Amino acid sequence: MKILLVVSSYLPNLGGLQSVTSALAQELAKQGHDVRVLTQRYPRTLPAREIVNDIPVERLLFLVPRLETLRVGRADLFFAALFYFPVSLARMTWLLWRWKPEVVNLHFVGAPAIFVLLAARLFGFPLVVSLHGDDVEGLPHRDSFQRRVLIRILRRAVRVTACSGYLLKKACEIEPLCQTKGTVIYNGIDLDRIADPVAPVRRNVFVLMACARLVPKKGFDVLLAALAQLPKSRAFTLHLIGDGPERCALESATQRLGVTEAVKFFGWLERTAIVREMQTCDLFLIPSRQEPFGMVALEAMAAGKPILATCVGGLPEVLADADALLVPPEDVNALARGIQEMQARLAADPSFGARNRAVAARFSLSRMVEAYARVYTECLGQP
Repeated sequence: MKILLVVSSYLPNLGGLQSVTSALAQELAKQGHDVRVLTQRYPRTLPAREIVNDIPVERLLFLVPRLETLRVGRADLFFAALFYFPVSLARMTWLLWRWKPEVVNLHFVGAPAIFVLLAARLFGFPLVVSLHGDDVEGLPHRDSFQRRVLIRILRRAVRVTACSGYLLKKACEIEPLCQTKGTVIYNGIDLDRIADPVAPVRRNVFVLMACARLVPKKGFDVLLAALAQLPKSRAFTLHLIGDGPERCALESATQRLGVTEAVKFFGWLERTAIVREMQTCDLFLIPSRQEPFGMVALEAMAAGKPILATCVGGLPEVLADADALLVPPEDVNALARGIQEMQARLAADPSFGARNRAVAARFSLSRMVEAYARVYTECLGQP
């Protein structure tokens, strides 16, 4: 089967979307499918065409000329879009005409969406739209043009997938047709990439770990406030992995809250390094305000670690039956109590969390790929 994956962002950029789509592309190719990736050329220094992990990748500048850019003083961006919109649309049209994919799968309704919508009207290929989080959750912050594009592409799609039941429900509220053509495909990970859980290490310091982009929706400001409430008699350290626009504010917060010595900022790490850090921690934390799925929760479970997370988005689905504790979002007191409760649980049972590796098997990469392949097969021949 010829499958074109259209992705808002792809490798070498890093993130949950990039991890899921690159793994999907590689596994589909291993099964004998002819797979190509079309993505945004960002940053501009990336080549227009290259082979990434044996997958042909083509990058276009998906820019749309809009008056909004002029209103905010970005005349340069407006005129660049005025030039690149027809150029990118023509290049995409040429790719579709020349290669003739049997299925087009748009992952994340972002910059390429309007181009895919226009091309679908021209070529009539089966379109699968896969929702990953902020494309749906961020709708209240989108302008009218972006809202119209989302609704129209959901209507045009033959099938709609979402990475959690929570996200699919949100999509159905936006476009009721998703109820009849929507399905949940949970993200998956390669369990073999993550080593078996290591034996618990006896030490005097309780090691906490959190990993995500440092942005408000991840709730790290709440986590730092919770750490400040922990009894001074209990020695702990937080390994915070990730980077982003909130880093300076979070570093300042550690000083204001008096937890500077207890928090270590690692910045960005490669996935293998993140997994190694997971192996050394006692408790993994996800204090998010929003979390449509939670790939990092899967990795922590696969590493055999207990998890303390907020009860938001898709996390209750991912952590069902796991050695985990869910607390309300943005509740400093609940988060602080949760850390102490999990610490006491681990003191009584050092193997607490080890069974999470078996729970994580429900979200294997093979299951995810099989689900997508099944959706593609069902779409063949449908306009």
